[in-house]
Amino acid sequence: MKQDIQTMKQEIQTMKQEIQTMKQEIQTMKEEISELKTKVNKQDADIRWLKEQMKENTAMIKAVRDNQLEQRSIQDAMRHEIAHIRGEMATKQDIAYIHERLDYQLGRIARTEEELHMLKKAN
Repeated sequence: MKQDIQTMKQEIQTMKQEIQTMKQEIQTMKEEISELKTKVNKQDADIRWLKEQMKENTAMIKAVRDNQLEQRSIQDAMRHEIAHIRGEMATKQDIAYIHERLDYQLGRIARTEEELHMLKKAN
């Protein structure tokens, strides 16, 4: 009987050790879960920031495209104006003025296309 009691004591001691080990494992799991929650929260914040940045980039691209369309429209009007002036025997001064405006508009279009390229490249 003493031996049975001794065996039971040993089994109880073994169970206590196993319970202690399980407690430590549970604590480790809690810490890991806490770290994962922190990482997920950071990723959520990053995703929100990226969404806002995408909205801003989209708005800028739309503005650049609108500007580009406007510039093309102005350029087309200038072409018609040139054709009209040529029909009326334009002076050198008229032609120089038209070329000056056309150069300016072409420069703006080039800058707009460059900005659009850079925005696309950034995304």
